[in-house]
Parts: sequence; structure tokens; C-alpha cells
Amino acid sequence: MSTAELERPRTTRARLHGVDLLRVIACGGVLLTHVLAWFTIVGRDWWLWVPVEQLGTDVLHLNSRFAFFGVITFFVVSGLVITHVTDRESPGVFLWRRISRIAPLLFVVSVIGWIMVNAGQRIAVDVERPLDLVDLLMGMTLNGHLVDPEVGLLGVTWTLRIQVIFYVLVALSIPLLRRRPWIPPLAMAALDVVLLAFYPAPWLLDVVGLLPVYLPLLCMGQLITLVHSGKVNAYAGTAIGVLHCGLFVLADRMGFQEHGDAGARTAIVIVLLTVAMVHAKDRVSRSAVVKALAQRTYAVYLVHLCVLYPLFDWLMPYLDPTLVVVLGVAAVAVVAEVLHRWVELPLVRVIRRRR
Repeated sequence: MSTAELERPRTTRARLHGVDLLRVIACGGVLLTHVLAWFTIVGRDWWLWVPVEQLGTDVLHLNSRFAFFGVITFFVVSGLVITHVTDRESPGVFLWRRISRIAPLLFVVSVIGWIMVNAGQRIAVDVERPLDLVDLLMGMTLNGHLVDPEVGLLGVTWTLRIQVIFYVLVALSIPLLRRRPWIPPLAMAALDVVLLAFYPAPWLLDVVGLLPVYLPLLCMGQLITLVHSGKVNAYAGTAIGVLHCGLFVLADRMGFQEHGDAGARTAIVIVLLTVAMVHAKDRVSRSAVVKALAQRTYAVYLVHLCVLYPLFDWLMPYLDPTLVVVLGVAAVAVVAEVLHRWVELPLVRVIRRRR
């Protein structure tokens, strides 16, 4: 296949309304998984457990509690969206805008989590020792794995570490993405093969974390954008996508993916769903409600465990479990709104104005 056949003329950039809906679905999946996980941790039953298990495992043959459904969706969507903006930004501006987007809220919520852990609250898993300022600094900079014993301050930031490395890889490849857009995802597949050959060596874990396992998900999202925009031929994009899917399956079969036996199957379902929804222009996808919810998914993702688990621990002994779950989700929505409106947006504006 010639280079001309691999590439197609670029199309005009337009808002991907279906991606907003995918973000909302992913956020809901993460919330559902972690709500049910709390009941598992404390050994309590809840009526929603049975229908969710039946739908997830018996009907759809996915992981128990839909584990990793939301995270896989976020990875694929992130790869899609990040690539979508590369045609209008230089590598330096691209990297600055991505970091300035995630860092302010990460710093603030890390401080909240640090205070709550030292106050004896469970916000993800039990921490067996008080956290000092070094732990806080490591958590704020996504380097909690360098502390012994390792401290996952917010429980979900391991995914951000993978995404930051992906940002760097994409920034380095922006010139190629504009000239030969099929080369970067193919090169990342080659990089992943090399990393998997040495994985999970301790030195590699310290440097790239779980990147070799989950890089293929980000690249599949990237390929969806490249094909959807007409920059890469659909056949070439599909072939490279199948290669990345095979790498994710390989990592899963090698035992490096620790989020359930149906991780590979879940990834395939999510990729197909994303391909279908990236074209969505229906009333729901284009609605103001979905757009507003999508803009707040990062805040929800970071803070939900800090809100849900302490609230569940406080109220479950006294109130109906369903009522407590409803109150918990409502509390997450309120806290996320406050963080998004009065912390995330103002800080991002200030940082970007000063560049």
C-alpha cells in the first residue's frame, strides 16, 4: 500500500458530540464500579448488585461490577480527543495546554485527599500509616509509586500518569501526525513491543508505570480520530488498530492487566462503541446537559472516592443503603460542580494567561 493510499485529505474540524456522551457514560461506569466495590470491601449486600452482575457477566460477558469499563472508555476517548486537537497546536503549546488542564485540579484534590487520609478517612484503600509532605508531593506529581510503601493518594491517578506520558509521545510526533499521520501509531506499536519485552522490570515500572499495558487503548482512540478525520485510510487504520488490540490482548494474557478476566473483551466492545458514536449527531449527544456533564467528568473522576467512601462509612450503619448511595452521588455532583466552577476553570485560565 502506497503512502498516498494510507492518507486521505483532511476534513474540517468539528465538535465530536458523541465523545461528550461517551465521557458521561465512562464517568457513570467508574461511579457504578466504585459504588459496588465499597459494598464488596465491607462485605455488605445491596439489591443492585445482582442485576448488575447478571447484565455484566451473564449477558454481556464483561467484568464483574463492570470493572474497568469506565477506565477503558476514558483511555480510548482520551486518545481520540488528544489527537483531534493536534492539527492546531505546536508541540510546545500542545503539551502546555494538556498539563495546565489536568494539573490545577489534581493539586487541589490531592491536598483534600491527603487531609482526609490523615484524618482517618478511607478514600480508596486503607492506608496503614500517616502521610507526610513527601507523600503529598509525590501524589501531586503522579510519583506516588516512588514512595516505599507506595501510596496511591487518590486511587485513580495511575491513569493520569499514563496519559501524561502519552501527551509527551504525541507532542513529539505532531510533525509526523501532520505529514505522515499513520507513522506515529505504528511507531507506538513498535515501542510497546519493546516495552512489553522488558515488562515488568522494576526500573521500567518506575519510569513508565503501566504504560506498556494501556498504551494500545490510547492509540486505538488516536486511530479512530485519524480515520474519522480522513487523515488515514480506513483499511490502514483498521490494520494498525488490530495490531494495537493484539498488543493489549497480549499484555492481558501475560497477566499484566489486573482489572478482570474480561479486560480484552471490554476493550473491543468500547472501541466498537466509540467508532459508532464518534459520528453521533443525535439530540441527546448534542444536548446542553450532556455537554455540561462531559465538562465536569474530570472533576468527578478525581474527587468521587474522596466523597463517596467517607460518606458511605458514616451513613450506611444508620440509613437505607439505596438512600445513602443517592446521597453519595448527589454529594459527588455538588463537590465536582464547586471544584469545576470555582477551582478548575479559574486556575486553568490564570495559568494559560501567564504563559
